[in-house]
Amino acid sequence: MNKIISRIWPAVAAAVLPVLLSGCSVTERVGDAQAELMEHYRKLPDWEQLPVRSLSWERAMALLEKQNLEMQRARQSVKEAQNRRDRVYRQFIPLVDIGYYFNTALMKSKGRNYSDYSNFDVNIIFSLPDLLRLPVDHYTAELALFKAEKDLEQKRRELVAKLWQSFREAGLEHRKRGTEDAATASRLADKKLREQERALQSREKTQQLCALLNDYTARWQPNAATLPRINWPVYREKAKVPDALTQTQMALALEAARLQKLGVAVHYLPSARVNFYSPSLFSVSGGTTEGFLSGETDVRMNLNTYLQLDTRMEVWSEWAMARENYRLVQQELTQKMHEYRNKMQLLLESWKAYDDWKRSTEDYLVFRRRQGVCEADGIKALYDEDIALQKEMQEQEKKNLERECALIQEYGLPNEKSNISGEEKREKAPAAQ
Repeated sequence: MNKIISRIWPAVAAAVLPVLLSGCSVTERVGDAQAELMEHYRKLPDWEQLPVRSLSWERAMALLEKQNLEMQRARQSVKEAQNRRDRVYRQFIPLVDIGYYFNTALMKSKGRNYSDYSNFDVNIIFSLPDLLRLPVDHYTAELALFKAEKDLEQKRRELVAKLWQSFREAGLEHRKRGTEDAATASRLADKKLREQERALQSREKTQQLCALLNDYTARWQPNAATLPRINWPVYREKAKVPDALTQTQMALALEAARLQKLGVAVHYLPSARVNFYSPSLFSVSGGTTEGFLSGETDVRMNLNTYLQLDTRMEVWSEWAMARENYRLVQQELTQKMHEYRNKMQLLLESWKAYDDWKRSTEDYLVFRRRQGVCEADGIKALYDEDIALQKEMQEQEKKNLERECALIQEYGLPNEKSNISGEEKREKAPAAQ
């Protein structure tokens, strides 16, 4: 207890005493805060002065987990839920009141002589919560904590999908630039303009990555070659049913609606409260010591129980609305499951169509390159067709990236070492470049 008090009081004093003693107006206090922020702003390094550093996937994941602001906010929500759960049982901890009373006459007058009076006491108050509602309050707090933990896990997957998209887009952009340069090597007049556009796009992407990682110590350049390989057959197997996290989130919505009904039904139970009253633990008044230290045994218990009849039918009305809300939540979740199944089927079918098209296009490119052409016009036509097909493949791969991110956000990144059959290996999509 002494350690807790020793930590709390300095923090309270540091926060409150300057405000009480300074006498500053709101304008002055806000002005000081503004000046502090602007001083920090002036010390920020210029973007062009930041070093350019390569970023591996493993390092990016570590920075994301540690520094991302949305992740930190989600963790804070978990801590707040833990505090609310613990607060249910902290009601059993007795309260201690410390009081001092002083009375004196400010104007002395003849015929009326008031004597000075002072009193100092320390009291202990025991108060038990409503015992019949305690299990419901505890379960509600536990459910809120469980939901906060699942929300944190969902937020982590969402951010990992964004990070994956950033790395994949960096790799695609690198290959796209190589294709564009090969296609327009003879048009030198456009080279400078193209480089300027690329520099602006690169800066925008890098700033987005820095914001995602909440790290502005460098101009991070994601290294797409460090991305883990994705086992697509595992995703195809997982996509047959919603992920366990998605199932839990849906179940939480249903349980919250059920708990709403339970919370209303509890009003039909009687209320019971128990209070313990004790004499002052320590009391000094006019030189006389009283309380426990003087051997007093005046300890009393107060039991208060009552049942309020629902004569206005308000509780019944709330329960009926809660029951209807529960029914609607059931229907909404059923609709959501239908939508989920159709969405995943379309996603997998479109991915398979893309994979088949990509394989046939790659086979065609290999076939065309093996044909061999001797005349100049034929070589030029073959070269132009090769560049056009590469551009189209890169464009389609960029569209397929949305499917990758959707699967990662739903199921996370599966273990790349998962065992798969020979047939699955032949069907496996190429690894992320």
